[in-house]
Amino acid sequence: MLLYQFIFVILSVILPINSRNILVYSPAFAASHSNFLGKLADTLTERGHNVTYLMPVVEVVKRDECIGVKLTKDLVIVEASEEMLAEKKDDTPEHEMMETFWKVEMDSSNSREMFKWYSASMQVACRNFHSRRDIFEQMKSRNFDLAILEPIHVCGLGFVKALGIEKTILASSCTFFDSILPYIGEPIDFSYVPSLFSVTGEVMGMAERYENYMVAKEINTALEEMYDGETKTYREYLGNDLPDWKELVAKASLYFVNSNPFLDFPRQVLQKTIPIGGISVNIEWIKLQKLTNEWNEILERRPKNMLISFGSMVKAMHMPKKWRSGLLETIKSMPNVTFIWKYESDDVSFANGIDNIHFSKWVPQTALLNDDRLTAFVSHGGLGSTMELAYSGKPAVMIPVFADQVRNANMLERHKGVIYLHKSSMENVEITRKAFHDILYDENYKKSALKLADILTNQPYSSKENVIKYTEFVGE
Repeated sequence: MLLYQFIFVILSVILPINSRNILVYSPAFAASHSNFLGKLADTLTERGHNVTYLMPVVEVVKRDECIGVKLTKDLVIVEASEEMLAEKKDDTPEHEMMETFWKVEMDSSNSREMFKWYSASMQVACRNFHSRRDIFEQMKSRNFDLAILEPIHVCGLGFVKALGIEKTILASSCTFFDSILPYIGEPIDFSYVPSLFSVTGEVMGMAERYENYMVAKEINTALEEMYDGETKTYREYLGNDLPDWKELVAKASLYFVNSNPFLDFPRQVLQKTIPIGGISVNIEWIKLQKLTNEWNEILERRPKNMLISFGSMVKAMHMPKKWRSGLLETIKSMPNVTFIWKYESDDVSFANGIDNIHFSKWVPQTALLNDDRLTAFVSHGGLGSTMELAYSGKPAVMIPVFADQVRNANMLERHKGVIYLHKSSMENVEITRKAFHDILYDENYKKSALKLADILTNQPYSSKENVIKYTEFVGE
């Protein structure tokens, strides 16, 4: 065995890969998107390719948390302009926007309106990015072989085309983007495939099917208007002869999707749609993580432990008070369980007298999910957390807040390892307590969660292999 390992190491040295110059374009607006694209960049860097991670800043407050790379050293940040900083001063205060996300029920009647803030931010950032001729010349000198971009925006598509990069890979940090499917020729049957922002699972009545179609239609209309605006911008700065975004999307070589056929709802796909769901989940690395003495002591206090985290974008501190009160009453009624709550504020006086809560602004989520002493998880259903949860084998109560989180919760619930709880149900102590009690004490949920984790861990191919092999195939 040692001889084979020695031969493999020698061959790896004397037979190096044909390194490619790869551009990964990743605007900084949400950590989950940046972490996904950063993982792609790091995977290819680790493989031995020359990767540049280009990060135009969109949301100024998100700048530092959106540096998604760890191994990739060639990081180029396009800072926010004075115009962008001035606009942010006039924006709605963050707490008001976050409270809105908590309270709103996104459907076909309001989804287009809800995307206006995103569209405005992206278009201003797009203008700032393309105004930086020095960045264009700097990237031009790298002689890239191919580029990887996320099709939730098209600003970068015109940029890489102007650079002369003919090979592009679209990479979706979500399961897919409805808005580009018609232009790459991939069908979606709204009668049984939940759209990205659907609020139902795969079993739908007629009214639910119609709403599934309408919410996608409304959001796609909003996004296409943004895409058209970004097209005008890249043509203004880089040349009117640049193709329309629809043509650039259609000509992409591949489409990486953060989806896994063993986990997601079944749907029709093109052969150039490659599933890489779970690319951000490094099982080997997670298993090596060790908790500090402080966290070990917390987990030893009671026979059962439950982690509560609503992610990094919509903060728990902005949760409506009536829902928070219901959650507190539920926690108080279960004194034999330690609840570890990721909470972003130092002001936790609202929980005075409740001894079985441990508040923390940051939690070692992956390490906790890998620890047998953690019994269950309460998650908002962001796709990053959903993937971590699926691979961990932990039962969970999923309480989605907005966007694709509802779809993710329904997607995981069909595997019978989680309970989907509507966010407004937190106000009802009886409903919330039953969900918490069932997930903590009913072994069937644990068995189902472990079965799914076993399937994902032992699937016949890995997301990392798909990223490397298909990227190198396109590069060749």
